Amino acid sequence: MSLNPLRPPACRRRAARASAGIAGLSVLLAACGVGGGGSSTSADGDSPAMAGQCELSEEVANDQPLSGEPSGTITFQTTALKESFSPYFESLIAAFEEEYPDVTVEWQDDPGDATFTQRLVTDAQACDLPDVVNVNQTTAYALYREGFLLDVSTKAPGYGDEFIPSIWESLVFPGSEDHYVMPWYWGLTGLQTFNTELMTQVGLDPAAPPRSVLEQFDMATTVAQNSGGDFYAFAANPAQRVPSDWQLMDAAVINEDESEFTFADDPKILEWLEKYAEIYAAGALPKDTLSSDVDVTQLYSAGDVVWGSTNASFLRYVQETNPATYESTGVASLLDERGTAFQEGQLIGIPSTSDNPVAALAFAQFLLSPEWQTTFVEDERISNFPSTSESLDIPKFSDFSGGTPLDRANEISVELATDAVNTFIYNWSDAVNSAVVSELQLAIAGDKPAAEALQDAEDAANEILANQG
Repeated sequence: MSLNPLRPPACRRRAARASAGIAGLSVLLAACGVGGGGSSTSADGDSPAMAGQCELSEEVANDQPLSGEPSGTITFQTTALKESFSPYFESLIAAFEEEYPDVTVEWQDDPGDATFTQRLVTDAQACDLPDVVNVNQTTAYALYREGFLLDVSTKAPGYGDEFIPSIWESLVFPGSEDHYVMPWYWGLTGLQTFNTELMTQVGLDPAAPPRSVLEQFDMATTVAQNSGGDFYAFAANPAQRVPSDWQLMDAAVINEDESEFTFADDPKILEWLEKYAEIYAAGALPKDTLSSDVDVTQLYSAGDVVWGSTNASFLRYVQETNPATYESTGVASLLDERGTAFQEGQLIGIPSTSDNPVAALAFAQFLLSPEWQTTFVEDERISNFPSTSESLDIPKFSDFSGGTPLDRANEISVELATDAVNTFIYNWSDAVNSAVVSELQLAIAGDKPAAEALQDAEDAANEILANQG
């Protein structure tokens, strides 16, 4: 299973960044208490505050904390969780409705596929977002920029105190000083998983896994030379490796204020792409996966590749589908030049267009409370981490005596989590990723020089930024 982690109120204008966001929305200035680049209200305050074409309520648009008794009907939307976790959410909702009998919660679940962000954008434009919504960081930033997220810092001052400080502090969007989302569960980038048996077969030492991305590429050459084509190093498609590989290498992907991509100028990224093309040509990677969306989890579980996902939660799938591969799995950190891992999580947002923001905030706080987060992450199937400090104090995150791959993954993750930071590039949108990856694929296939492909990729990415700004 793969799970798809103050200040007193003040009224001020918040600068929106030129960045990836919601195409086709025309917006003005931020309204106090709402935030993002896309809410507006008239200078004299007589006209209603707006997010896109949606009129916002006074209790949302003003600069006062939300107050009053929660009541009314709210819609809560998760992402790809209903099939596996219905009992948990049904119990949570029942407990909430018992504590707040004047509130009814209607639960819906989005599949979280490739069109997720666009669906949320469409719902936002139609003034039809759920009252409480589970989003990823890309989608959250797109909604924030256009004023569709509630300013939690203003509407619930001090609320962030029970979250893990590093997680909470990392969720301030570029161009803002406030919080517009709340952290839920999260995972780390900084792990590597590998098939120790396959490594041994090609003469690699499982006790000495690669310590850097480029060292992994060097080992991939050994796989190509000694595997006889029976298996490969990893999937060829770079879509799942950028920009995380570059970030692990501490390369300059984008400038400090995220207004311009700079990756074509970094010699480390050029070396990365040239080596990627070399190992592809050498037969280290399955050629039919260069432009396909094949899931590395399936390839790894089947014993077709040496290295698996960096997301430890995929190990549960491997354990269930191929116990032999699971038993042969090694886990280690892969921090490269960064020296620290970085986290990426699932978030909870309250749309500014909610008809019942008081009830929505109450439910979000209930969902994210230490009690309910602890219950959620105690589930054996979940290899992600909670966002409240109290929820880390459970045996799952302290007792690793079992010695299984999952135990080892949890143990390393807990060690790395102490210094983990959020390095998420909010402007690395789906459109940017698609444009960059298409150029990288040309270089990897040998159809375009690496330097030219990188420059074309950077130009395309910056054009997207300019058009979306």
